[in-house]
Amino acid sequence: MKNLIKLLLVSLIISLMTGCVPAEEKAEEQYDIGRKLLAQSHPKEALDAFEIGLEYIPDHARLLYESGNCYMNFRDYVTAIDYYTKAVNSNPKYANAYANRGQCWFYLNDKDKSCADWMKADSLGKPNLRDKIRTCK
Repeated sequence: MKNLIKLLLVSLIISLMTGCVPAEEKAEEQYDIGRKLLAQSHPKEALDAFEIGLEYIPDHARLLYESGNCYMNFRDYVTAIDYYTKAVNSNPKYANAYANRGQCWFYLNDKDKSCADWMKADSLGKPNLRDKIRTCK
């Protein structure tokens, strides 16, 4: 908890000191903060950081993807699908976003959509999808 407070304070101070920093740098900074918070098992706080980053660049594919991951972990599959869809709209070659969106569709019992996303992810080079795709045939 102490490290979390420290990280949030450092983030706030950096944000205040970097008022003239370009949006891309601010978005990347929030991405890095969010990833650190995820590594420390603070998904809600990580999501907050990703959402702040999206205020700077709303179509930032990695921020959208990580936000989707947070929602998938919260078992809010519909919201996760929305974020993954935005991520692939921003970067149509984002194999991980297709794979995770497919997993959400699977959890929502939509085999056709899950298979379509898994096959797309596979075609983009995402490894370890063979077992899932095998069930699609």
